[in-house]
Amino acid sequence: MDKQVLEVIKKRRTVRAFSEEDVTDEQVEAILEMGMYAPTYMNRKPWHFVVIRDKELQGRLGGTLGVRPYIQQASAVIAVYGDPEVSNTWELDGCAAIENMLIAATALGVGSAWAGSPGNVAWGDAEELMREALKVPSGFSALSLVCLGHPAKMIVPHTKDERYDKTRVHYGNWRNLES
Repeated sequence: MDKQVLEVIKKRRTVRAFSEEDVTDEQVEAILEMGMYAPTYMNRKPWHFVVIRDKELQGRLGGTLGVRPYIQQASAVIAVYGDPEVSNTWELDGCAAIENMLIAATALGVGSAWAGSPGNVAWGDAEELMREALKVPSGFSALSLVCLGHPAKMIVPHTKDERYDKTRVHYGNWRNLES
């Protein structure tokens, strides 16, 4: 087993403070490519991605969602969309793509944050703002945002003691806990 992959997963953390250093177009493209390697139901690939590098729009999105300043500080924000007409699992497929993008960003030394989602009180307002600003065709639904930038401070990897909880693992049935 390639332990490097496991180390990257441990290192992946939500970054909410970015430096002024830009994420390159090549890094963004690599992150998007890795997102598109995610599995989708029957290989339908219902996702679409809009790369945002407009600080004014990022500021408006951050204000609408109440999560400033990291959306505004991000070098790039990827709006993840799905097409419910293509697949009824578009949300699951989009989440798999997002996780791949977050892991890929970490592997490239880029910080990332997953922001906003359907069901969030302010998400409808953010989705409407994006629909207009990004000229999103009708029929597509916004799933979330992936904020990318270089971390403003060092990221400490997760540890097994901090994250792994054997009381949440059940073998065979709910009552059969790992000893």
